[in-house]
Amino acid sequence: MAKQSTGRLWWTRPAVGLALITVLCTAARAQVEDAGRISGVVRDWAGEPIAGAVIQISAGETASTRSGDDGRFGIEGLLPGRYTLTVADEGLAASERVVQVRAGAVTEVEFQLRPLKQTVDRIEVTAGYSINRTEPIPDLALTREEIRQLPNFGNDMFRALQYLPGVAGNDVSAQFNVRGGLFRDNMVRVNGLEVYEPFHLKDFQGVFSIVDPEMIGTVDMINGGFPSEYGDRMASVVDLTTAPPSGERQFNLGVSISSFWGSGSGNFASDRGRWLASARRGYLDIVIGIAGPEEEEDESRSGSGPRYWDLLGRIDYQLTPSQSLAVNALAASDSLEEEEFEIEDGIPTREQADTSYGNANLWINHQAALGSSLLVETLGSAGRIDRDRRVAEDGFLRFLIRDERDTDVFTLRQEWSYLRGARHYLKWGFEARSYDSRYDYLNISDSAVPGGSDDGPVAGESTRVEETVSGEQYSIYVADRVQLTDAFTLELGARYDEQTWTDDSQVSPRVNLVWDAGPGGFVRAAWGYFFQSQRPHELQVEDGETEFQLAERAEHYLLGWERGFRLWGQSLRVRIDGYYRRVTDARVRYENLFVPFEPNPEVRSDRIRLDPESSEARGFELFVTGRGGGKLDWWMNYALSEVTDRLEGRDTPRNIDQRHALNLNLNYRMGPKWNFNFAWIFHSGWPTTAVSAEAVELPDGSLVAVPVIGPIYDENLTDYHRLDIRASRYFELSRRGSIELFIDVQNLYDRRNLAGFEVDERNFVVLPGGEAAYVPNPEYWFGVLPSAGVSWRF
Repeated sequence: MAKQSTGRLWWTRPAVGLALITVLCTAARAQVEDAGRISGVVRDWAGEPIAGAVIQISAGETASTRSGDDGRFGIEGLLPGRYTLTVADEGLAASERVVQVRAGAVTEVEFQLRPLKQTVDRIEVTAGYSINRTEPIPDLALTREEIRQLPNFGNDMFRALQYLPGVAGNDVSAQFNVRGGLFRDNMVRVNGLEVYEPFHLKDFQGVFSIVDPEMIGTVDMINGGFPSEYGDRMASVVDLTTAPPSGERQFNLGVSISSFWGSGSGNFASDRGRWLASARRGYLDIVIGIAGPEEEEDESRSGSGPRYWDLLGRIDYQLTPSQSLAVNALAASDSLEEEEFEIEDGIPTREQADTSYGNANLWINHQAALGSSLLVETLGSAGRIDRDRRVAEDGFLRFLIRDERDTDVFTLRQEWSYLRGARHYLKWGFEARSYDSRYDYLNISDSAVPGGSDDGPVAGESTRVEETVSGEQYSIYVADRVQLTDAFTLELGARYDEQTWTDDSQVSPRVNLVWDAGPGGFVRAAWGYFFQSQRPHELQVEDGETEFQLAERAEHYLLGWERGFRLWGQSLRVRIDGYYRRVTDARVRYENLFVPFEPNPEVRSDRIRLDPESSEARGFELFVTGRGGGKLDWWMNYALSEVTDRLEGRDTPRNIDQRHALNLNLNYRMGPKWNFNFAWIFHSGWPTTAVSAEAVELPDGSLVAVPVIGPIYDENLTDYHRLDIRASRYFELSRRGSIELFIDVQNLYDRRNLAGFEVDERNFVVLPGGEAAYVPNPEYWFGVLPSAGVSWRF
């Protein structure tokens, strides 16, 4: 079983990273022949130049640039061949053209973008963040290329979301918290289907997501005030849509320090059908076996280590000109087999782990246009999530855990959309889900820390739960969107949800208002109730819970403003948001006080039970982007926020409360072949709990030091900050596609960011003078973390 210290994980070894980077650099060398150049200009329909338009070039691989103040752009160093150029700008219809590049020649192109007709169904009433949207959604958007250029370990899309304002996460996990909410409060959808537990390596809190980022076309993140079609979650919605398959066959093969992957897309049936698919295999087990930490004389390690894989596929078929069918599949698996023996402080310790996790989903989307104004979409799905977790330790802390669970989920959803003229838009729909969950859990703890928390393990204590939970959930919703004037759009919505396993039901009214405040400016306001049930697979049997709780209720208030500007030759976009969220009927939860990263949290002595009377989150967020159309783009965001739980009459900070958070990003393009990205992250230290020691005299007259725990989360860790960089190099191969090589370094200046403290009886000592002392044992997040990868598109 891997050591639990976050500071000594195998992937922090610089020698391993540098060796792999050297190999990848050597493998990526390519011969560049006579190069050509594309020179172009982007104009509006009146012939005026458009500055800051996004130009994407695709020929196996995709890169992007922007037009300058005069509307012109240039792309150099291109090998002879055919390239697809796509040009887009806010409020205008995107334009696409295939361009032939000849050796040593300059190819001139001109684009004229038409205005895109805006009807009430295209007005975005929610305040969210979008990725790779080319249609004129009036919100702050990052392109897919900008997200791909961000430094993040494992090239994971969910890790990139942590750069957005109001989003918090840690170095280990790809899970994220939105505006002080818990990760369980977020909804993650892929092509319309909600995906449960969408992470790999659950023994380590979900290191990577199970969705291949290369397959994602667009991401919409709604961080509050979402409309009535989204239900049963109360913090945010992350809606991912796969990239539309191209008409031509394309393939991508790649390898990085953490995984290798392959994907492809194409067409069939005279282009009435299109497909795309990807497969990834994580090989942390192979790397650990080859280049893991050397074993000391008093320790040994065996087993295959962590392994994981995932598959994602989609087939689209145009049944008739007005009907389409899509079949989707998503599957993932994780396993860990490891045994570790060591002698620590004179105590022999043996740790064992044999775990496996599965996640499989199959779903069908049918879309039919019934005339020019009515659209109906139907989704049917079947899914299964399961775990088989067996872990044990025999040493200072002795425990045995056997945790077997599986859940089957079936979903049927239908949504109707009716456009009644250009100013009136109706939406309504229903959803039915069936759950069948089975639990078989055993936890035997034979040792506990003297003087530990009353909620921690007790010597000889055991937990045994065998239970089967079945039930259905039914939902209906309706929303009426009306463009009151040319400037004001109002959406009134409501939904009804019912859960049979708790015999509970909820009604959620919601209001969204948008004011078009002038050229490029929008004001949004939202209010509503958002309920969240405890689903059949979410019972915390590991903490002794055997009864389900009723749904939590969150009330949202949001107000935001956004505007585009031209300043000093740059296209600026500014967004300001304020929010307040109050949660009542809050659910009981369990946390570990001192170490946020713990593979077996239920056996630790710092495990506590929190039963909030209510919770509140409030904040102010600023997001600014600057795009000059040249080589340099930048963005920054700042959040001032607070999240508290009302515990025993006291407003207590939540363990992820970060009063100040600042993210800075700078992207520099050295032509079409080189790209450098710099990201700096800062946030206030997360809350922690004070610990001291007290000397207690035993009956025999000897003294023993016992812990004294202060008010929970009443102090803070030191502030967190780090600098990440990513360098990307593109190679065009004549008639063989292209190669992209990237090198990624997290925490470049090796900041020792404090994660928490390992607290057990070894941290409490009696000094020679008879006084007791607490000797902290700090745990740190990652130091310098190198990563690298190479992909071949053809």
